[in-house]
Order: sequence, then C-alpha cells, then structure tokens
Amino acid sequence: MIENARSSTRLAGLGVLTAGWVGIAAVHQSLVAEEKRARVFQRYLPYWARSLVRSCGGEVTLTPDSVVPAHTRARLIVSNHRSPFDIGVLLGIFGGQALSRADLEGWPVLGLAARRAGTIFVDRKNAGSGASAIRAIRQRLRSGASILLFPEGSTFAGDEVQPFKPGAFSAMRGLEVEILPVGLAYDHGAEFVDETFVEHVLRVTKRPRTRCVVQIGTPRIASGRAAEIATGMHEEVQELVDRARAHWLTLQPQT
Repeated sequence: MIENARSSTRLAGLGVLTAGWVGIAAVHQSLVAEEKRARVFQRYLPYWARSLVRSCGGEVTLTPDSVVPAHTRARLIVSNHRSPFDIGVLLGIFGGQALSRADLEGWPVLGLAARRAGTIFVDRKNAGSGASAIRAIRQRLRSGASILLFPEGSTFAGDEVQPFKPGAFSAMRGLEVEILPVGLAYDHGAEFVDETFVEHVLRVTKRPRTRCVVQIGTPRIASGRAAEIATGMHEEVQELVDRARAHWLTLQPQT
C-alpha cells in the first residue's frame, strides 16, 4: 500500500511539474521572436529534467572528478543506456536534444514536452525512420546543437556496455563535432528490461530511491570513419561505467 501511494504521488507530481514547466516556457517563448524560441526552451529544459528525475525518486550523483564542459560547439553526448530515465538524467546535466523512441511523441504531457524540447523520434524497427533520424541529427549538429546519443540501440541490464551501432556517428561526417562520453551506473534493479514502459515507470516510482552515478569523460573532436568512432567510444564509455560503479560502491552503507 505504501509503495502504491508513493508511486501515485510521484506520478501525479510528474504530470504537474511537466505541465508547469512547459507552460512557463511557452509564456516566455511567446514574448520573444520566433527564431529565439528554441533557445528559450533550452534554458528551461535542464530544470524540468532535474525535476522529473527527482519527482520519480531519482538521485543523481556526479563522481568527484566529473567536470561538465561548457557547450561551445556542436556536440554528441554518448552514453550507455539502462533506463528511459537516462534521458532525464543527461538533459538535467547537459541540456540539449535527445534521440528517443517514436511512441514517446504521442504520450500525454511528456510527449508534448519532448516535442517542445526538439526530441528526434526514431522507430528502430523501421529503416526509413532510422535514416530520417540520422538526417535530423546532422541538421541539428550543423546548427551547433548538443545531441544525446545511446548507441547501444536499446536498454540493457548490468554494467557491460553492448557494442555501439555506428549509424548515428555517420551524421558527423565532414562536420567539426565534439564527442563527450559519459558512463552511468544505477542502483541494481533499476534497469528497463523485459517489461513495458508503464510497468517500468510504476516499478521504479515505487522504490524509495533510485541512485544514478554519472562519470563524465573528456570531450574531443571526432575524426575517422563512423565504425571506428563507434568502437573507440564503446571502449571509453565502458571505462567510464566501471569508474561510475566504483564510486557507487563507495556510497553504499557499510555492513
């Protein structure tokens, strides 16, 4: 009963917070020229994302040596993928725009927020949708955007980073793009596998707390073929995940 009440309260708060942030941003956007509206929404986005994660019981911890670099050029933020909450965690730290599952676009409240945030929607089972997403990523990078990318292609349990798919990296061809690798380590049992999205959200919001430790790597300008970049980033992200897990262990109660 306590767990169900906790989940209901958190989900209600999630809806109210999202509607509130989107409404405030929309009012601000209406007061500026059309070409500035996307930038205005980006100013609100990290605050909304952090509120979303907290409202669901999430607790984000950066490792002591993690540094959040300033966004000064087109950038791909490359991370392992363990939960839909990864998007909220990373948007809360870096801002930017995410590549997300196609059905999110039609969800109540969250779908509206995702569209306003410039989310690129992709149906990974549809080759045409994937090609369109790569074109959209390239267009955003040309304008200097920061894009969140999960090259594993899906969510997985555990700390072993699955091979990276090179497709999205091909969007950088011929562009000067900074890549920022990131490693995420969650409390055990927080991963999104073998359940529906609704089941996952209900299960996670019933937990007293879900911690995510974030290890930020060193940004660098990408060069080389997409497959080569994917392989190199896979190795870097795996190292960062291991470091995030090592810090997670130091946060556990001593028995």
